[in-house]
Amino acid sequence: MTKLLRILCASALLATLAVAADDDLAVVVNKSNPVDNLTKAQLRKIILGDQAVWSAGKKVTVVLRAPGQPERAGVLRSICGMGEEDFTQHQMQAGFNGAAVSAPKVEATNEAVRTAVAAMPGAVGFLRVADIDDTVRAVSIDGVAAGQDGYKVKAGK
Repeated sequence: MTKLLRILCASALLATLAVAADDDLAVVVNKSNPVDNLTKAQLRKIILGDQAVWSAGKKVTVVLRAPGQPERAGVLRSICGMGEEDFTQHQMQAGFNGAAVSAPKVEATNEAVRTAVAAMPGAVGFLRVADIDDTVRAVSIDGVAAGQDGYKVKAGK
């Protein structure tokens, strides 16, 4: 009976971890990008257009899902601390103030995000762990990889 209880508890724990990792949004870059880790602050600057070039000199292209999609809402909330309206306002104000902020490239599906990141050397995008394949490379955020305890970039609802 005790052995059965331990097995059931272990199964429940694994199921909980699997569900928790299901909403993780991995930060993915083009395979030619040498970056392995970003801080959340660096990622925020990249998304908001405050960092337009990678340390290796390539132009940054942010690839996001369309407004209303949980992946986009999660990125904006988890990394930027913003909702869609705040992000749109930020983009408009940056343009009005003369900042050379490139709007993110918007894709309709996770597969399109992956394809765009794979095709552009400076691209960065956000995918659920299950949508990653060998055409892109996931990077850690503050030393924590998607799927690990403490990972903070999650899909929205």
